Amino acid sequence: MKKLLLAVAALFTLGFASTAYANTYVTTLPEFNGDTYFDPGPFPAYTVGTFNLYPGTGTLTIAGTFGNSVVSTSAGVDLFAGSVTDGFYLIGQCVEFDTCWTGPGPNPWSAEFTGTFNSDVWTIFASQTSEYNVRLGETTITETVTPEPSTLLLLGTGLLSVAGALRRKIRA
Repeated sequence: MKKLLLAVAALFTLGFASTAYANTYVTTLPEFNGDTYFDPGPFPAYTVGTFNLYPGTGTLTIAGTFGNSVVSTSAGVDLFAGSVTDGFYLIGQCVEFDTCWTGPGPNPWSAEFTGTFNSDVWTIFASQTSEYNVRLGETTITETVTPEPSTLLLLGTGLLSVAGALRRKIRA
């Protein structure tokens, strides 16, 4: 009987572990239009928007376009995303005289991160690097994360403890 109860408790715990599935969070930032600046600068940096980063292990994809519905091209710009705690990462770049600056657009860009993420608020910054206007299309942030295995392990050991306590109470 003891072995049967232990086997049922183990299967119950494994059942909870198997329910760990990936959650997908999608955030959309609206189009962005900066002011007009001409050489020789200095050029401004803009806050494009912020989004929540959810905890877990998975993939974060940030994608958008240089150019939007107002103007199909953009001034030269470096795009950064991150936070003070996690650091900032270069996620997109439109170099002066490149097709995103002069050619037909909008021109897509994207960046992908994989790993374990902490709960945080990230900001996207646009640092203008050449004359005219920074124009960005809609930016989509897609995060697919699976809860951390340590959390599931903690849940499983807690359930085993409850099962053990109930077993002792029943036997007494």
